[in-house]
Amino acid sequence: MIPPILADPAAAADLPRWVLTYAREKSLFARGDRVLVAVSGGPDSVALLQLLARLTPELGLSLAVGHFDHGLRGRASREDAAFVADLAQKLSLPFHLGRGEVRELARRERISLQMAGRRLRLDFLRETCRTQGYHKLALGHTADDQVELFWLRLLRGAALTGLKGMWPATPDGLVRPLLSVGKDVLLAWLAQEALPYRTDASNLSRAYLRNRVRLDLLPELTRRYNPRLKQAIWRTQALLQEEERFLSQEADRAWAVTAREWAEGVIALNLSRFWALEPALQPRLLRAAAGKIAADLTLTAPQVASLLDLARGARSGGLLALGQDLRVARAGSELHFLRPLPDPPGAATLLPADAEQADSPEGWRWRLTRRPAGPAEKPRPAPHAVLMDLERVAFPLEARSFQKGDRFWPQGAPGVKKLQDFLVDSKIPRWLRPHLPLVASRDQILWVAGLRLAEPVKITPETKSVLEMQIAPLSPAARRIWEILLACRGTM
Repeated sequence: MIPPILADPAAAADLPRWVLTYAREKSLFARGDRVLVAVSGGPDSVALLQLLARLTPELGLSLAVGHFDHGLRGRASREDAAFVADLAQKLSLPFHLGRGEVRELARRERISLQMAGRRLRLDFLRETCRTQGYHKLALGHTADDQVELFWLRLLRGAALTGLKGMWPATPDGLVRPLLSVGKDVLLAWLAQEALPYRTDASNLSRAYLRNRVRLDLLPELTRRYNPRLKQAIWRTQALLQEEERFLSQEADRAWAVTAREWAEGVIALNLSRFWALEPALQPRLLRAAAGKIAADLTLTAPQVASLLDLARGARSGGLLALGQDLRVARAGSELHFLRPLPDPPGAATLLPADAEQADSPEGWRWRLTRRPAGPAEKPRPAPHAVLMDLERVAFPLEARSFQKGDRFWPQGAPGVKKLQDFLVDSKIPRWLRPHLPLVASRDQILWVAGLRLAEPVKITPETKSVLEMQIAPLSPAARRIWEILLACRGTM
């Protein structure tokens, strides 16, 4: 049973015991955990660090301090970083400092400075945990933060998933030991222990919605409607979290039969099974798929509505961009979620008659080997290599991408067809087609790399000379496209 919020400043003396009980009840830590504590220098994070440092013997933790300098307040930002570094030194703890271009990210993605700062800060802290081997990342969110988040999301029109607030612990190692503690209690405890902290003047600016909620809305509601408003909201969130746990379990079962990751960074939802789900579960699967591709992206209600419209469409279509890191497309009977691919190739790479090797700007390496045909010469089954009748190949060859109007005679087929029709039959989604590497000669497609050779250049018993062509992906982008293409082959 979750204990009630510790909201009375007079109870500050009991704060360490309270946090220890909460950490054990929520299983936030295991003995031996290496924990990175995120410390901004403000009262919440300083209290968190000081409390965990004092509770280290009981919890069996090894602590370190992480601080991200947003660089938005000039000298004050630098002084915050120096304060936290000094605090870590006094506690004999390792210190990790990060910096980032918050204004540039906000400008590039057209998001608020606060959102950009949070994203860069969390990216830095998570990367530090990964590279330095920390098991947990401890954040200083309080019960007051939960209440503010409730109203922020309610004002924007959130569903149960948003209104429930933050979890005490997440599967990826985030822990919030102060989530049941009111800020007044933390301030009283810091004063009682004579522990200094930094004050961020921007927290008093009414330019930010969160500040207006904290400074104006909540005091007014508390004064005029419910003097125990915070406790009421917290109890509501506790109930919502219980319901969320149940619905999450149902969503996990639905995910197991509806979704598949058929290539790295590509998730497909089976639409017939998706539409058979209860409507309450459908947005959850969309958000889960989006979260697996772009971990920091939380789909808004309008974005979920756009995805439902896309899934209802009768025809496959182009990519729907959701943020910088997610693209979604309808592909036949599936909805595909993927990280953005690079721009399609530009100019073709020429392969002259004497070429033995050529690298295209997009990251493909082409190798050409000429030799006499051997007895009982057989085609290469590997997707990365083909054998052609050299006498039927007209040089120079072009290594290029799909072009509108391309036609192709697939080996073994009765005749020429549109290349697009061949790709449809091969179950290549529309979003991948512009990125496929092709070999052409005089507007004739000779090889759709990874898929099929052309009938006119296949080797026969009469073949005297053989041209062996091989393709290899060199760049990360080309390797990703090749992996996706091979995954498509597996579904053919």
